[in-house]
Order: sequence, then C-alpha cells, then structure tokens
Amino acid sequence: MRNITKNIQVSIDGNPTDFRLTKLDAFSGAELLRMLAKTPTGNGGAEQAVSAAFAALDAGDLRSLMTACLNHTEVLLPAGYQRVMQGSSWGWPDLEHDAMTCLKLAMEEVAWTLEGFFGEGGRSSRPPSPDTPPSAPRT
Repeated sequence: MRNITKNIQVSIDGNPTDFRLTKLDAFSGAELLRMLAKTPTGNGGAEQAVSAAFAALDAGDLRSLMTACLNHTEVLLPAGYQRVMQGSSWGWPDLEHDAMTCLKLAMEEVAWTLEGFFGEGGRSSRPPSPDTPPSAPRT
C-alpha cells in the first residue's frame, strides 16, 4: 500500500508544531500539474518549481491551491489531529492570519504530492509544446 501521509514539523513563533500532510487526490494533483505546466521554472529542482508556481499564480488560483492544500493538512493538538481547514472554513483558527506558515504548509503539501514526479534532479524544463516534434524512440 502506498504511503499517502507524511509528518512534518514547522516552527510557529519559535515553537515547533507537528503537522500531518495527506497527498492530494488524483484530480487535485492533475490540476496542480496543469498549473505548474503554465509557469516558468528555469533549471532548478522541484523546490524552485513549486516556488515559481506559487509566485506566478493569480489570486484566484493561489486561493484555490492553498485551500486545497490546507484541507489536506492536520495539526497535532493535545486532543489529537485537527484539520487546518475544513472546506473554506478554518478548522484551526490560529493560522488564519499567519500567511507565512500557511504558505510553508501549502508548499510542503505540493512538494509531497508531487514527490517522485520531477525525478532526482527536479523538473528542468517545461513539457514540450504540442507543435514540438516527438523525439526519436530509444533503442
């Protein structure tokens, strides 16, 4: 069985806080890949691709992506795990006005969901355009 969860720790106001990420579902992951394909990434790795994608998104796409990511993120509280967002509402209101932590969590979620997609060296170029001729088959 595939591992679809990952535990991470993020510092909030100097205090380490434990979170659990769950990979995005296939449809959300495909939408994420479509968003990334529209953004310039240069020759950096996956982390640079994710950063470039976040920087290039318009306000609506950024809100949609962050909401989807934070809906797949849980914080560990004394009573157990609590979803950071539930739909469009804050499940853990402590983060509602903490843009940096929310961005970190969303970027971690994106990187976790796409882990393995970019390969070891990361994504180095955009996918070929439809008018690019296919390369010769390997023998």
